[in-house]
Amino acid sequence: MSFTIPFPKPRPIGIFALCIAALSFAAGFLRKEPVLPLVGAVFICCLAYCFLSVFFLAFIHRKKALMIFTRIVPEKVDIHENAAMLLSQKISFFQIPGVLIRYKLTLATKDNKKIEYVFGRSFFKNGHADFPAARRGAYYGMYDDLVFQDIFGFFYNVLKLPQDKSERLLVLPVPAETVPSVPYLASGEKRRSETKIHKTDDLTEQRPYIPGDDPRRINWKLYSHAGELFVRQEEREPPPHSQFILLIDTDADSGLYSAEEGIDAVDSLCSIALSMLIEKASSGAEVLFGYTGGEVKSGPPAELSAYPARTTPGRAQRLPDIPALSGARSIFIMALARKNGIEKSSLQDFIKKRNSAQTIQIMFFYNSEKLKNYAEASAILFNRIAGVQSFAAGII
Repeated sequence: MSFTIPFPKPRPIGIFALCIAALSFAAGFLRKEPVLPLVGAVFICCLAYCFLSVFFLAFIHRKKALMIFTRIVPEKVDIHENAAMLLSQKISFFQIPGVLIRYKLTLATKDNKKIEYVFGRSFFKNGHADFPAARRGAYYGMYDDLVFQDIFGFFYNVLKLPQDKSERLLVLPVPAETVPSVPYLASGEKRRSETKIHKTDDLTEQRPYIPGDDPRRINWKLYSHAGELFVRQEEREPPPHSQFILLIDTDADSGLYSAEEGIDAVDSLCSIALSMLIEKASSGAEVLFGYTGGEVKSGPPAELSAYPARTTPGRAQRLPDIPALSGARSIFIMALARKNGIEKSSLQDFIKKRNSAQTIQIMFFYNSEKLKNYAEASAILFNRIAGVQSFAAGII
């Protein structure tokens, strides 16, 4: 890897300073006042020094930039906690008075949430620095920047440092404090309240009788041969398989949500989904989770609910298919209130292509009285589809 050193780029204040210098020379020439050209000359000298210094430092440090390797730890953090940027080794830079060297971290999610943080001189000296992770999501960043700029802000130069194209930071959501009461349909068999016991005549699964044992467990056939009392060991039957399948439709209708409002609404859905997944997992069910543009997976609930990203209806992304697995007869879907009804939506496509044995429950969420009307209307429309139950619920 090598760097092509670009010429420093001017910032708005640098262009403004250049204009002042030009006006000073012009006014001094027209008015015959020597002070004005002197002012212009001062500005030109300052601009020239800043331009050349920024260019020179970027040029001489281009090879040292190849030695900069960083990583983010931990790779998974809870929302509003700090992560840390670590340098593989401490680095010292030759500096010129009036020129600053900064390291800029730039991360973004698929729905354009951003983490931008600029680390100063202490980062290179200490080899690490903290930065906040304020919003949920899976963050990627193909490049970090090594930035050279003068203290006046006239010019800057950037060396792009390639990074891993895969996920660099996962910011986990927090569970919602309140979860709407939903009449969940069963997915698979219900768990038994009492454990069944298999009985056997195998001698290896017997033990001597102890007063107080249930007489019904005495193996009388063995007693007739051995002359001693033995009881059968219990083999507990494992509980039947149970699944909870939760999908999030991250389509945010642009007629109801701005880009930022759609992102916030999906974040709220993820917090509610996390609470539901934790509740189901604690009861012993296998939890499966999917979202628009993703796959159906099982795993730690907090990590699963960190990945969904806000999408715009009409795009190629769609809800993942659910295979017709044993015990996967009911699917719960969380969606946002929509203005355009059923037609031309990823939710409609999913319902059309589902297995006929699968029952679908849809909860349309809203966070205002205006959106409540659209959520209730959406629920009415989807309730007309065979095998679909839909509801409306508010996000608190």
